[in-house]
Amino acid sequence: MTGIILAAGKSKRMGLAHSKVLLPLNGRPVLQWIIDLARNANLSPILVVVGPQSQDIQEKFSSQNVQFIIQQEQKGTADAVMSCSDKLKLNDDILILYGDTPLLQQSTIKQLIDTYHKENADCVLLTAHFPNPFGYGRIVRNQNNDITAIIEEKDADDQIRKIKEINVGLYIFRYARLAPVLKTLKPSPVNGEYYLTTALTELINQGCKIKSVTTDNPDQMRGINTPEDWEKVQKVFKLMQ
Repeated sequence: MTGIILAAGKSKRMGLAHSKVLLPLNGRPVLQWIIDLARNANLSPILVVVGPQSQDIQEKFSSQNVQFIIQQEQKGTADAVMSCSDKLKLNDDILILYGDTPLLQQSTIKQLIDTYHKENADCVLLTAHFPNPFGYGRIVRNQNNDITAIIEEKDADDQIRKIKEINVGLYIFRYARLAPVLKTLKPSPVNGEYYLTTALTELINQGCKIKSVTTDNPDQMRGINTPEDWEKVQKVFKLMQ
C-alpha cells in the first residue's frame, strides 16, 4: 500500500518562516512522527507532497527513504493527490495522511487497513462523533448504516446539522476507482480548490463500496493551523505519553 503524506501547507496562520511540519515535538519534527507511522504501517513507497519552496523539508528528510512530490500550487487535497499521479499505478491502494497530525495513533491506521482489506472496499474513511460538530462535514447514513453522503456544514440544512458523526479526513482509496474521478473533478466555487470529499461523494454516487472506521479519540486527528492549535497539540501529546 502506498502512503501519501500531504505536507504542502504554507503555514501562513502560524506566522512561521519555515513549514509547520518542521516544528519540534518531543525532540523530533512533526513530520517525522507521520513518516514513522507510515513506515511502521509498512507503507511503500511513501510519497510526501510539498510546496515549491520546500528545500528545508527535503534537506531535513533527505535520508528518510521517502519520495518528494512538488505540488506547484496549493489547490486542495484532491489536487495534492493528483500531483502524485506519475508515481501511482492503477492497481495501487493509497493511504492519505497529513503532515501536521502528529497525534495520530498507529492502532487507528492498522484498523483502517484491516477494514479496507476485510471489506474489500473501494474506500475506507475515518469518522468521529463530536458533541459540537460545527464546521465539519457530516456523515449521512441510510437504514443499513451505509454512507450515502458527506455534506459540508455550509451545505447542510437544519436536519443534517443535527448529525454528530463527522468526516475526519483520513482515507484509504482503491486508486483504480479514484483516478478517473480525479480527472473529472470540478473546483470549489468558493475558492477554486479540489477536494477529496468531492471525489468521495462522486464515488458514493457511483455505487462504490465505502466503509468507515469510527475513532473514539478525535483529538488524534488534530491538525496545526494556528498557534492555538499548536499549543493544544503539545498539551494533548504530553497527556498521551
